[in-house]
Amino acid sequence: MRKILGNLGSDERHTFQAEFGKYGYKRYYDKSRGDLYSPTMVVRNVRIVDDPKNPKMVTDHLWLNLTKGFADLGLLETGDLIQFNGRVSQYNKGFINKDKVDYELTYPSKVQLLTDRKAQPLPDDHRAQIGMIMNLNYKFYLNNQRPLVAYFMDGFAQWQKAQDTPLPIECHKGTDYENFNSYDSLDYSAEKEKLEKDEAEKQKDLEQKREAGLKILKEKPDLVKDLVALGKELEQKSQDSKQHASEQYCYISNGKLRVVTAKYKLGKSETSDIRQALTTDWFHEKFNGKEEKLSPLEQLAGKFNKGL
Repeated sequence: MRKILGNLGSDERHTFQAEFGKYGYKRYYDKSRGDLYSPTMVVRNVRIVDDPKNPKMVTDHLWLNLTKGFADLGLLETGDLIQFNGRVSQYNKGFINKDKVDYELTYPSKVQLLTDRKAQPLPDDHRAQIGMIMNLNYKFYLNNQRPLVAYFMDGFAQWQKAQDTPLPIECHKGTDYENFNSYDSLDYSAEKEKLEKDEAEKQKDLEQKREAGLKILKEKPDLVKDLVALGKELEQKSQDSKQHASEQYCYISNGKLRVVTAKYKLGKSETSDIRQALTTDWFHEKFNGKEEKLSPLEQLAGKFNKGL
């Protein structure tokens, strides 16, 4: 089922709804800072709701980073319904070679809690947040020999004592695993700033390529006709064989697009621009047979020409 996510592509953002499962953490090693912990959460029964009247299941479960948007919802309970926008991203997983391809949702935004209740605020301190998660999953982590680091768990206990209304979470003592006196916190603000900058630059580059591709297509009507004909042929084959084909690109793969553009002596760069132009409303209208509306002056000229 996770392949459905891959079929959505990574160029556009989509709206999803899911049921909250539980909080967790991922642990990884940094050469300069050692073992680091990052908060996560699992959601279940993930549906794409770009069309609210026609939701589609995309995966039975998915792990997400506990970003500020999700954390700001407060302490979630199993089954809480949440909604957010996200972009599909491909990554490699595997214990040794990381040779397995999987898909995830990144850059969540417009996060909402659809369940009608007010949730208590979570710690905004990284140390206390990881400690909260370790306490929430204390029995499971203990039985499975997962790290229960005293530094984090003590941090959550201190945070609880400072609250007028503590979270309904029992505080436990950490194990001897990595019982450090200090711990390096992740600099999420710097990481977020870099991610947002990279994303903005990527979107700007894609927009420039779309504009360049549209200019080429508008100057070459015969190329447009060939691409529409090819897309229609591939659309029919996709339906007949029940194979996935990207509607976003009007069913035209990179390889087949290069064959057509070579006929018009267009290079790799121009082909790449045209690839992005295939996603525009202008080309989709051509593909779906919608004619552009003529201005009143053009309509009058047409009537005049017919009368000649």
